[in-house]
Amino acid sequence: MGNIDNLISKFQNKSISDEELSELENWVKDSKDNNDYFIKSVQTDYLISSFYRKQEEIPNLSNLKKPIIALNSKKQRANLMKFAAIFIVALIASSTAYFYFFNPAETTYAPGEIIITNENGEKITVDYQIKQIVYNEEGEVSNLGSQVKKNPNTSEKDNNRLAYNTINVPKGKRIQLVLSDGTKVYLNSESSLRFPSHFPKTEQLRKVSITGEAVFEVHKDSLKPFIVEAGMLNIEVLGTRFNVDAYPQSKQISTTLAEGSVQINYDNEVFKLEPGEAGILSQNTDVLSVEKVNVANKMAWVDDRLLFINESFAEIQKKIERSYGVQIINKNAHLNDVRFNGDFDIKSETIEDVLDAFKAVDFFEYTYKNNIVTIKK
Repeated sequence: MGNIDNLISKFQNKSISDEELSELENWVKDSKDNNDYFIKSVQTDYLISSFYRKQEEIPNLSNLKKPIIALNSKKQRANLMKFAAIFIVALIASSTAYFYFFNPAETTYAPGEIIITNENGEKITVDYQIKQIVYNEEGEVSNLGSQVKKNPNTSEKDNNRLAYNTINVPKGKRIQLVLSDGTKVYLNSESSLRFPSHFPKTEQLRKVSITGEAVFEVHKDSLKPFIVEAGMLNIEVLGTRFNVDAYPQSKQISTTLAEGSVQINYDNEVFKLEPGEAGILSQNTDVLSVEKVNVANKMAWVDDRLLFINESFAEIQKKIERSYGVQIINKNAHLNDVRFNGDFDIKSETIEDVLDAFKAVDFFEYTYKNNIVTIKK
């Protein structure tokens, strides 16, 4: 640190050379810890009032590496301080800390809209007022616009061809999808489903793929089993109601059965589930186990409830982000392993209601702006 402290001192005294300035700049950009150390070292001398920051025009960046000449008068000193502050900005422009200290620009988080991508690559934005999308037997849907209606000249050959669509649901949104066979799929936030626009009569299976979380109410058809692909699992059903939780960042993939029966095919083995059981695949050990679970708790999100029972805050944070479409920046890392119970109605209780419940028991303080929650240390 001795050499770095010397460079910072030279920078503050306006006696740093071009070569030394380049060395200091590279060191600051090398890590967040270096950047924070630099900010702490110089902020006392170069904290500039918002008035001066607004009034002063930023110099050309090409001039920033020129040595700063010491000035004596008050007006000259003010200009020097403003120039020095901008100089510091040039050094740390690639760092997040700049936004908090020198130019607190507002950041907004926007999770986006529900998008359906057709087989031909066309993208359809689903209106936020639409809560259910229904495909008919021919693969048409009436409330999304003409893009998803079939060409009147569609041939019988085309009717027998599988054409897959993909629907992506961002954080803060959920939607119900009725497939062409009558199967209902409730898609949770931050989830994606790949599904045929219709199930051709020539196909012996009905197959979809899920990333994220969904509840399926499968239309019974003893001649055509329904297959759900979820990561490394294949879930086969004839007619049933079950939940699949297969978020990519999760440590496990689970299938929870509410009604009927399913079998899970994994690693050349078949696991049959009964109502009230879950098949859970650990992504760390690649071992699948069958456990008794509370089905109502697992499927509470379908009823617009944010429910967590003995869950770590790290997992709860993900649920809050998905439920309300926000980004949470947790600066209080020791919270991650603390476990909580809670039950909130997403329709009637706001994100602030949820966070204030934690605040009320003195677990943390937070700020909330532009869909970004910052939990303080």
